[in-house]
Amino acid sequence: MSCQQTRLVDLTHTIVPGEGARPIRIERVPAPEAVSEGLWYIMHRVEMPLNHVGTHIEAPYHVDPNGNDVSQIPLEQLCGTAAVLDLTSVPAGGVATEDDLRRAAEPAGGLHPGDIALLRFDYDYDAAHVRHFTAEAIGYLVSAGVKLVGTDLLGIELPAGDARLAEQYNHHQLMSAGICLIEQLAHLNQLARPRVTVYALPVPIKGLDSFPLRVVALEEREETRS
Repeated sequence: MSCQQTRLVDLTHTIVPGEGARPIRIERVPAPEAVSEGLWYIMHRVEMPLNHVGTHIEAPYHVDPNGNDVSQIPLEQLCGTAAVLDLTSVPAGGVATEDDLRRAAEPAGGLHPGDIALLRFDYDYDAAHVRHFTAEAIGYLVSAGVKLVGTDLLGIELPAGDARLAEQYNHHQLMSAGICLIEQLAHLNQLARPRVTVYALPVPIKGLDSFPLRVVALEEREETRS
């Protein structure tokens, strides 16, 4: 007989103060006077050089003054079924095309309206290993009707030489359709199934275009018992 079990996979990088390209800083501050002396009770001041730190979500407001900010993203858009697209065949420094994305979506039965699309490259933060996307590749995600896109890359930029690169064309394609983007996901290689359930919840801070968040995948796995 067989039974369905589930496991949780954390798709979020741990932010370590003082490390990374955009290091945050934490500083312990004095406890309130009402706290008894000698009691362990700590609070911190947190300083971020930029709100695009670690695993973070970019809301449409990032490129559209009339788009939703982080606090206005509907919860329904942040949770649901995700198709995991294995794009590790795209070589380091290469460009992901629409055909690449279509092929990678086949194990998940293709992309369906309302899907979350997780784009896996196993990026290792080596500048020579960055991948880019054609405009048609991002257009495919939009036309497929996905509600959220996440990737382990630092972005979804066009390749060098495309005159639209400076216009953030790919970001505009995605976010003009109301689709948020999660960058710098972690551990996508730990997902064994092409479809999982994802929960991606940022702190709802009004007026922000982006903020770090916790992303978790719930994966079903079948175990056979005699």
